[in-house]
Amino acid sequence: MTFNSVPRYIAKMLSEEDVRFIIPPYQRPYRWGINECEILWNDILNAFKENKEKEKEYFLGSIIVFSDNDNKDEFQVIDGQQRITTFTLLFRAFYECFKSEADEAKGDFEKAFGTCIWEYERDKGFKFESRHLQSEVATDREKESLNQILSEKIDENLLEEDSKKIKNNRSPYVQNYLYFRDKLEELKGPQALSWGNFCDFVLGKNLFVLFVVCDSQESAMTIFNTLNSRGMPLSNADVLKGYLYKHHKEHGNIDGFIDQWSEIETNIESVESNKDVNLDFLFLQYMHIIRAVNKDFDTTTPSLLDFFTKASDEKSKDKVTWGHRGGWLYKDETMPFITLLTNFWLKPQDYLQDKSLLYMKVLFLFQNSSWKSFVSCLVWKNRELMCKDSDKEVDIKAVSAEFETPLLEVLKIVSLLFVNDQATTNKTDHIVFKLNVNLLHNTYLPSRIEKFPYPYPNEDTFFKNFNNRTTRRVKYLLYLYAYVYDDFSQPIEVANLQVEHILPKRWQNANFNGWDEESHKEYLEQIGNKILLPGAINRACLENFFAQKKTEYAKPENNHLKEVQYLAGLSQNDWLKEDIKRRNEEIYTRLRDFFTSNV
Repeated sequence: MTFNSVPRYIAKMLSEEDVRFIIPPYQRPYRWGINECEILWNDILNAFKENKEKEKEYFLGSIIVFSDNDNKDEFQVIDGQQRITTFTLLFRAFYECFKSEADEAKGDFEKAFGTCIWEYERDKGFKFESRHLQSEVATDREKESLNQILSEKIDENLLEEDSKKIKNNRSPYVQNYLYFRDKLEELKGPQALSWGNFCDFVLGKNLFVLFVVCDSQESAMTIFNTLNSRGMPLSNADVLKGYLYKHHKEHGNIDGFIDQWSEIETNIESVESNKDVNLDFLFLQYMHIIRAVNKDFDTTTPSLLDFFTKASDEKSKDKVTWGHRGGWLYKDETMPFITLLTNFWLKPQDYLQDKSLLYMKVLFLFQNSSWKSFVSCLVWKNRELMCKDSDKEVDIKAVSAEFETPLLEVLKIVSLLFVNDQATTNKTDHIVFKLNVNLLHNTYLPSRIEKFPYPYPNEDTFFKNFNNRTTRRVKYLLYLYAYVYDDFSQPIEVANLQVEHILPKRWQNANFNGWDEESHKEYLEQIGNKILLPGAINRACLENFFAQKKTEYAKPENNHLKEVQYLAGLSQNDWLKEDIKRRNEEIYTRLRDFFTSNV
């Protein structure tokens, strides 16, 4: 990796002859608004006021680019898109201010600001078609507004029409240009600061950036992610978007691609509760599907970008980039399937019901996400059944029937790893990747349980693994058990559930019914003394004894927790050692029957 970093004055950097700054397709659309422009404007103005002797410099941040060997004057912008674009709009506003001035008033300023935007040819003037800034952002619907503003003559009707739109629909290019134009007109007024001095300040050796030029896209992204801890680094999906954009543009389907990509982004943003579903996640799932299609279950996987964009050795059996080898990124079914996958992971309840949906609810609490690739393979296998069309809705009953048995089996398998204290990501991947291949090549899944290398543990191992364990691990086991106890008959929402100690956690210094401080310590953290309760009920129980807790257990908020209702109905008023032992045994036995029963 090689790179060169030097401070550059922004006007000088943008006005160099033949230089071009390309905002690549995988970048996000321009997002700076009036607030950001106002901060920048005030910073520049304050720096100018403090710059009595023209020696004060103002740092604008870093610009990180890369260029190839074929064209050293063309830079692909990895970081700094917002700054470069905003300064180009500012310089365009400066140029417009001088356009109507008399020659003696404009001096060299019109040319100086214009060369920050366009190429200039001696004796001929500006080459308005040759701009220093070019946006190729795939999903930026406002690029035409930028092109119009950077043309020789701005269409005032465009500016007027854009300003009439509702706020969220206005072009940031138009609105930011107008903001700067208005500010500059104010500054030219008779009571304003020295206009000419201000122009010299902006054009001179005062406003600078750290200009970092790298030898490759990978180097530029590495440096960006290192320097810009506050920013939002480019994701793998952003880069894949660039490849897709180029492909669809060459094949005349760019509008359709932009519509599909924008729809996916909109769907992701529309689900407020969504934390884990993003385009990187979706393409990662697609990679796992493609690997399963090709019977690849190696836990050592290539990077997502390499998998789709780099060729591997045709004779290699290690880290084969099947996505590139099969041209999967550009298949006609790719974007429609990513759309389906998005909709499923954002709202599985739109596709599943009854037990299949309840199995998913338990899996979402599992300690790692390895199981998700198996579910994504299920979506792939049933994609025709799950796709909506204009004539009919998804047959949720039919989809659930296809998902129910495989989901139960993967739930059992990853949970068996869990109860054996073996559910590391690597071990879970090792099992799940094989299941993915089996699923897509029609191997009978239930047979996997019989051959599973981690059988249900004996009692000593089980209690060793779950007595005195952390709350998170215990919560998963109790959540699974709550469903098993109720035979998966109704939903149990986990978000507000907390681990309740039936025997109170705090020893109250009173010997009764065989309890003393030593036995309290021995039995307190055993799995048989723990149960899940809604947070408010759990807080109400707190340090109460069993007789008082039963009143809380009986409340209607616990109607979906069948075992809690059972405890509320007990005639006894004390919670004894024998009760914890009995419940230890019951939890162990019910879970054993769940894992060993046939589907």
